[in-house]
Amino acid sequence: MFSPVKMARLDVLLLKKDARAALRGLGRAGVLELAESAELAAVPGEKSGAVRDCESLLLRLRDLSRAAGAVTGPASGGLSFEEARAALENWEGALQGPLRLRGELAEKAAGFSAAAEKLAPYAGLPLPSAGKEFFFLYSAAGTLPAENLDALRAKLPAGSVLLPLAESEGRLHAVALGPRPAEELTELLKRSGFQAAVLPGRPGFTLAALAAYYAEQERSARSGLEKAEDEIRSLAGAAAGPLACAGRAFLAEKRLLEAEEGLGRTGTAVLISGWTPADAAAGVAGALSGASGGRCAAETARPGAGGDIPVLLRPPRLFRPFLALVTAYGLPRYGEVEPTVFAALLFLLLFGMMFGDAGQGAVVCLGGLWAVLKGRAAAREAGKVVFACGLSAILFGFLYGGFFGMEGFRKYALWRDPLAGDPLLPLKAALAAGVAVISLGLALNVVNRFRAGDLPGAALGRFGLAGLLFYWSGVALAAGLGGPRLLLPLMGLAAACWLATGPVLYLLRRGGEEEKNGGFFAVAAEALAGAFEGALLYLSNTVSFVRLAAYAMSHSALLASAWALRDAADKTWGPGSAAGLVAVVAGNAAAIGLEGLVAAVQALRLEYYEFFGKFFEGRGRAFRPFELETKEER
Repeated sequence: MFSPVKMARLDVLLLKKDARAALRGLGRAGVLELAESAELAAVPGEKSGAVRDCESLLLRLRDLSRAAGAVTGPASGGLSFEEARAALENWEGALQGPLRLRGELAEKAAGFSAAAEKLAPYAGLPLPSAGKEFFFLYSAAGTLPAENLDALRAKLPAGSVLLPLAESEGRLHAVALGPRPAEELTELLKRSGFQAAVLPGRPGFTLAALAAYYAEQERSARSGLEKAEDEIRSLAGAAAGPLACAGRAFLAEKRLLEAEEGLGRTGTAVLISGWTPADAAAGVAGALSGASGGRCAAETARPGAGGDIPVLLRPPRLFRPFLALVTAYGLPRYGEVEPTVFAALLFLLLFGMMFGDAGQGAVVCLGGLWAVLKGRAAAREAGKVVFACGLSAILFGFLYGGFFGMEGFRKYALWRDPLAGDPLLPLKAALAAGVAVISLGLALNVVNRFRAGDLPGAALGRFGLAGLLFYWSGVALAAGLGGPRLLLPLMGLAAACWLATGPVLYLLRRGGEEEKNGGFFAVAAEALAGAFEGALLYLSNTVSFVRLAAYAMSHSALLASAWALRDAADKTWGPGSAAGLVAVVAGNAAAIGLEGLVAAVQALRLEYYEFFGKFFEGRGRAFRPFELETKEER
């Protein structure tokens, strides 16, 4: 419960012909993380061609799915790799025609739409679209700056006219007509900034008739496009299941090939090596023996702490929803303390101290319960944490006598309201909680250092036994529990241990990285700075817990102000006024939403910096078993 799951190193030697069946069984079980073997070398690149083939098939499947409208569906049953390849080819053939037709129709519809859009400003004119219907008449359609219209009209040659049409973005669509030859008119148009429009043309069609023709062609293409889309949707629905199965088969084959390539081997045998939970090692070895028909030899070894050993956290079921609080910070190294239980209990304690109200805690519980019953997997886990936070708020609500901030319930408090009486008392309680949390973190660090074999760090480090001596002596001195003549020398002794540890170890080891980075004086300077920093850190970390009392007081003050507003409203509009009810409801809603969020964030901050910072570096490596299908893909 207080350590990561015990792991075992498993090495299984078996014939090469049995490797595929053994890996397939391991991939389904998902309990062995494959690792390189020191005894036998792998053959890099041996399966690269087959892996590229799988990647190509997955790419084709992805492209087909996107083209057909994100084909997805339940993968019922299983397909072999060759069956999956055949299924992909069959559906590619079935969808090829409709997809090609859809593309052609979409291109046609877009072309007709673009042509109709170009003709739109001129569609009301009964002029020939091809531009060569009149032997004696010159016509030109285009645009010119709107401000040049009047000047151009004043200079038009005799017999010429200019028909202004719609204006768009400062330019005026217009048609110029005149007798041929029209050199003077064309030159005048050019000087006026006229830009001829390249309009679609079709012999025998006027501009108006051609615009109607293109609109009809677009409607026809859109209608055909809808039918093609319906056919594709129908085919895509039928293909969803088979293609999902094919995707699983391609991905499984790719992972099997990559796993095979990483196995150590001889001419006829392979060595499967990896990490597995110790309680599953015998089962894994037995499964491999069964997959190979007993033609294998297995060896299991228990590792020590540290090293590159993967970490699997399996806290008690009650505390598993809080695992995300730990993994967001990092993972402990193998053999270190597993902090999930401590993290969960401390988070709930700190949250409840800042958000102590039984009525509001019940509302939070209901919100968490709703998420557990109605939400998806992630929301359900978060809902469990919210529900537990609500229970903590209810517990502290009984201690504070808080029930939606009602004055009448404070007399039933098991302790006292944070705002009542001596204000130093909640501050002292918060500091006492901080001392307990920091001391627990130091104690866990001592355990970690002993487990890792770091005896100097466990005994003399600033977060080791010497740190505990310094901290408790300082706390006792501040609380008046002992005289300076006794406690100050103890604090000095602890600080001397911090100062001496680094230089003494350097002199014993003589060299290494310290020698390259400045030698003895650099180590001594670092020890001095570390000792000074450690003393300040203990002080600042302890003072940080004052926020527990501060936020508890602010929470109580917010509710008190809501009820004060109610009283003021009732004096103005009479007892039981709607304004007074709104003030109470809004005040409690703000306390639940705002204060609840603030309390959660502050509890997490205290846990990460003041607690985890003492013993938990978060440098562990997650256990990643070999799986043909991850949980997200199932």
